[in-house]
Amino acid sequence: MDRLQGTDGIRRRVAPSTDAALQGLTPQEAFLQEGVITEAFLELYAYAYVSGLAGTPEVVVGWDPRDPDGRYTGAVVAGVRKAGASALVVGIFPTPGVALYQMWRGADAALMVTASHNFRDQNGVKIFHGPSALKLFPDEDRVLTGRVLAFDYAADVAPLDPAGEQTDVRAEAVEVFERFHLDPRNHWLREGETLGDFPLVVDPANGALSGIAAGVLRRLHGGEVIELNADTASGDVNRRSGVASLEGVPEITRDDLRFSEHRAVQETFARKGRAAVFDADGDRFYRLDYDPRSDRLLVLSGDETAVLQARLLAPPAPGTLFVNTVESDLNAARAAEEMGFVPVLTGVGDKWVLRHAAQDPQSYGIGSEETGHNISRGVLKTKDGREVPVFLGNGLKSALNTFAATRGMEPHESRHPFEPGFKRTFYVYYTLKELFTRGSDVFESCADVISAACGGGPLGNVERIEFDEEPDMLYLSVAGAGGTRRAGIFVRNSGTEEKTGVNVRGSRADAEALTAVGEAALIHLAAAMKDSGHAMARAERAVLEALGSGPLEVDELPVPEGVHKERLLQEMANKERVIELVARRRYARTSLGERMLEAWS
Repeated sequence: MDRLQGTDGIRRRVAPSTDAALQGLTPQEAFLQEGVITEAFLELYAYAYVSGLAGTPEVVVGWDPRDPDGRYTGAVVAGVRKAGASALVVGIFPTPGVALYQMWRGADAALMVTASHNFRDQNGVKIFHGPSALKLFPDEDRVLTGRVLAFDYAADVAPLDPAGEQTDVRAEAVEVFERFHLDPRNHWLREGETLGDFPLVVDPANGALSGIAAGVLRRLHGGEVIELNADTASGDVNRRSGVASLEGVPEITRDDLRFSEHRAVQETFARKGRAAVFDADGDRFYRLDYDPRSDRLLVLSGDETAVLQARLLAPPAPGTLFVNTVESDLNAARAAEEMGFVPVLTGVGDKWVLRHAAQDPQSYGIGSEETGHNISRGVLKTKDGREVPVFLGNGLKSALNTFAATRGMEPHESRHPFEPGFKRTFYVYYTLKELFTRGSDVFESCADVISAACGGGPLGNVERIEFDEEPDMLYLSVAGAGGTRRAGIFVRNSGTEEKTGVNVRGSRADAEALTAVGEAALIHLAAAMKDSGHAMARAERAVLEALGSGPLEVDELPVPEGVHKERLLQEMANKERVIELVARRRYARTSLGERMLEAWS
């Protein structure tokens, strides 16, 4: 294996080194064979990275609240110090804040211990390095992977005493973060303006922005700010809160059972206001708007918020870039182009958007991912008095800029900043991801399935397009009139979760045809890639089989002990859509679930 990292660093289920299932395994073997991150692996990973830095470095270390006992965060700090670096500890702090403080101080690197939007049974590390706080790219990932795999933890790392100092810099980092967002050049409000006077619900997903985002928003908002899901003591991140459950949902009705326990949704309905919803590490933002005309909540994803921000910046200087990833609605880029931006399509991951900003900061305008990463230019005055441009995936800045862009607008006016196309993602969870690589049997057979489904229907023939940044992504483009892209269909392994996704993007007129293509590819991948030995996959199959006789209550579902039941059901219902809620805490099998079960058989 040449890269341990996925889309953004490492991320896996966590377990202590003392877990009975891991006995006899090295930290690297636990990661590779069992898909588990131990505290020993995190200490080794931090040591391997930091020991490769020159001189006596300073390394900022922060984390989200999912590890209240400090088992895993403490291991990262220990790895930094054992490598001889000074650990500048900011504690519970958002990912963009960790990177921002690194830039402000001029530290060599920053490590953020987080699994972002994932459940608390998982953790990981994001790395920032250099004066612009860039993320690692694949070649750098490969170098770090080689270092991690070369060390003998028991002999090379465990016996070492910490050589570097540890300093608590949280108070200073909070001040830097707040000052950055209160700078008018970063929040985009003119003197005397506020974001509005509507009730504003703030949902930090029990994560790293708890207290911080609401504090900044209260300084800039003219109405009431209501913070909820701000419990950092329990470690219960992203549960019944946050952005993850909002993905792919354009609007929410009051009787939508999927959100009956999502507190931000329910509070926004109750207040008839708007909401800023983040994930556990604070780099993603979705917005909810209560629309009195329809008595619904309108969901603004990263596509809508990016185009709204672009509108505020329009008309741009000639050659200004609008960068988004293949996940985005095709019409988002078209809308930006009509405003005068130059659209650029890139692979999945905000680091690829950031690469364009780093390569050409003067031409960079707005960058986004549909999943809620928005990246726009910021300005930071560093500790030594320099003013430097900042490009970071920053949920709070995105929230401020989006509300600034829609001052005085009614919810229905900001709902569709561009004519929405059709987009849907079909997920297969608990897959053997190593089977889907460029040129593999599964890769090529999946391309054949998609080509046949397109060519045999109204879409027509497809053209394969390769992305250098993601060589193992299968991307098929459907040509439209005049050489435009009528539709895009791409398949890729998630770099952050245990899943493989089939993504279809196109026009609403092609929705039925694209859905058929997506389902055909999904069923093919389920048959070819499901990991029958995975505990979650076995539990999923048991649930689908049990629901064959009719709907069941949650407590009646045959989920074995040791399987994260709530995560399993959310992934089956909200992501794979193989089961659905038919009453509160009562599930039924969907027709797609029946087909999935047949494919496994």
